[in-house]
Amino acid sequence: MPAEETAVNKSWIAVSLILAAPLAGAEEGAPLTKEDLAAALKGVEVGDISESPVPGVYQVAVGADVAYVTSDGRYLLEGELYDLKTNRNLTEQTREEARVDLLASVDPATMIVFKPEDGVVKHTITVFTDVDCGYCRQFHRDIAEVNALGIEVHYLFYPRTGPDTESWAKAEKVWCSADRNAALTRAKLGGSLPDATCGETPVAMHYDLGHRMGLRGTPAIYSSTGEHLGGYLPPATLIRVLDESAQ
Repeated sequence: MPAEETAVNKSWIAVSLILAAPLAGAEEGAPLTKEDLAAALKGVEVGDISESPVPGVYQVAVGADVAYVTSDGRYLLEGELYDLKTNRNLTEQTREEARVDLLASVDPATMIVFKPEDGVVKHTITVFTDVDCGYCRQFHRDIAEVNALGIEVHYLFYPRTGPDTESWAKAEKVWCSADRNAALTRAKLGGSLPDATCGETPVAMHYDLGHRMGLRGTPAIYSSTGEHLGGYLPPATLIRVLDESAQ
């Protein structure tokens, strides 16, 4: 399931913890309260910290970014936490729940939506896309077939090169076009776009959301249940994965 990667840092929770001043107020090995830990981490609230299923370990989840910290604040764990009794990935379950909430916060009016022509929608997916990403362009070449399979596509902008770059400018030109769907298709086929401006666009908001979703490359495809389906998938594979996931 290929995707074109973008340069990202490690979990910002991990970086924040590593760079934080030594946690004070407790003796060596003594457990910290959630309030102690939240106070030591910039941008982390008490509500972002919960008891993990592992005794003596806190879960810290901000957006879809998840890490684990021992209750004495000494050790940080990054990775997947599995329940071997149920064979469930508990970390990914936390991410999926967070993604559903994050995507629900997006105003649908800021998306570019491609719907099945017959109006029959079997699945809805959200796709973070970069106009200039090769796999994003390949996905869009398949958009008619994807829609014909009953899949509605909600596009969000994620120019991997960041603000003040050509890809970012193209995304804003697409948004400012009279027919955004047609403009997105034209841009992904390498066509030129008029230098239209329209004030504030949702590009920056979508880009920030992508970071909070833990996005690592484009296209990034998410199901309505918050499952990350990966990068580019051929239409036949995409519908099979969605059908299996819905079971």
